Amino acid sequence: MFQLPSLPDSRFEDFVDRKTREAAAADLAPYVTDSAEARPDLVAVGNAWSRSLFDGDFYLSALPDTSRPACNLVFVQSRDGNTGAPNPSALGGGETDKHLIYEGLSRVAADAVLAGVETVREGRLMFSVWHPELVRLRASLGKPRHPVQVVATLRGIAFDRGLLFNSPDVRIVLLTIGACARLMDKDLDTRPWITPVVMDRPDDLPRAFAELRRMGLERVSVVGGRKIATQLIDAALVQDVYLTTSPRDGGEPNTPMYPRRLDGHLVVRKRGTGPDTGVVFDHTVL
Repeated sequence: MFQLPSLPDSRFEDFVDRKTREAAAADLAPYVTDSAEARPDLVAVGNAWSRSLFDGDFYLSALPDTSRPACNLVFVQSRDGNTGAPNPSALGGGETDKHLIYEGLSRVAADAVLAGVETVREGRLMFSVWHPELVRLRASLGKPRHPVQVVATLRGIAFDRGLLFNSPDVRIVLLTIGACARLMDKDLDTRPWITPVVMDRPDDLPRAFAELRRMGLERVSVVGGRKIATQLIDAALVQDVYLTTSPRDGGEPNTPMYPRRLDGHLVVRKRGTGPDTGVVFDHTVL
């Protein structure tokens, strides 16, 4: 008989409630537009609430084709270009970036959010939209309450430690390689809501993305880490980069989102106001 693993002390419902209350209580200062280019190949997303804070629609690239999902990268960097930090909020992107963009518009239309196992902190985090206005916007787009959680790992996972891997209400895809998948066989057998996608090589991301599309995942938002972001860019799997730059230095030294100059076109630039003065948000299409 199938038996669910024991849930961790902090239940999934408590986590969702805490994140929702935190987002709803946040005092968000609006962004203002420095530049924006109208492009017919971009998809506009927003509602009255988000447009009042973002100073207009948020844009996504159209689906590239039927063989792979559209993909965006979402990063916060310090003024001196570092993205490495235990908590992205510590880099100084501000509350509007956190609640409106990072945990909001960048993933409101996403079918899945992809992160490395270090980013999800062994399953202690999950990535969704939390502000009630964004939850309503996501529902209006015909999306389920939470995106599928795609976790990339090249080593075993301590499944019993994390909330994420023990919550049947959240669909999970593990992006891994054969040797690692075999280490997790026993844990995966007791968690039918977790689906492994096994790559032949760690850099076989194009085939893995094709499998995600076959699973019905048309849009993927990537929130970390830097290594997989670089691999995705180099494999030409990324269309949109959403990068927020803090007005202060910080983060782990020498941790840029991408080690080389991005070959892309800036289509939107916003800047923060009030407590977020000095924050700059860029949307670049690759």
